[in-house]
Amino acid sequence: MPSRSLVGKRVRQLLVFVHVVVSTGWMGAGAANVVLTTTAAVTGDPQVWRVCYLLVQTVDTWLVIPGAFAALVSGIALSLVTPWGLARYWWVLVKLALTVVVILFSTFFVGAWVEESIVAGLAPRPFAVELAVGPLANLAAFLLMTWASVAKPWGRTPWSPARPAARRPAPSVTLTG
Repeated sequence: MPSRSLVGKRVRQLLVFVHVVVSTGWMGAGAANVVLTTTAAVTGDPQVWRVCYLLVQTVDTWLVIPGAFAALVSGIALSLVTPWGLARYWWVLVKLALTVVVILFSTFFVGAWVEESIVAGLAPRPFAVELAVGPLANLAAFLLMTWASVAKPWGRTPWSPARPAARRPAPSVTLTG
């Protein structure tokens, strides 16, 4: 990691702690949704479908939505106060982009499919396959973001400030007489 930080060590550690906790919670809630939507997809019982989708809605309301926005805000805060920056390294940009994509996908697609499935009640499930695959795609994105946080791949972006040139000792000159 680059060595200079805009905040003290304790503040940075607290921000990292908060980011890891809320991100892990978001991923765990996403995993719970995978279990619920997969259960709904493989069962033939309409009562189980409805309960699973109601539970997904509850998990989303109390865990996924707050976790997603807490991960986004804490990640941006960390990037702004540490040398990693928001646009200096590809892994940070990929995590930011995936976070936004997962939030948008979950809101405008998965959330809408869950609501329509709840309204459908005991009728045939309108989005059973999408609701089994969508949360799995989110979980894959969470795992990629976690890997990127650990591996820090892909190097610097073109928007990263140039690295200062390494200081080399001046060549020693010996005078012969």
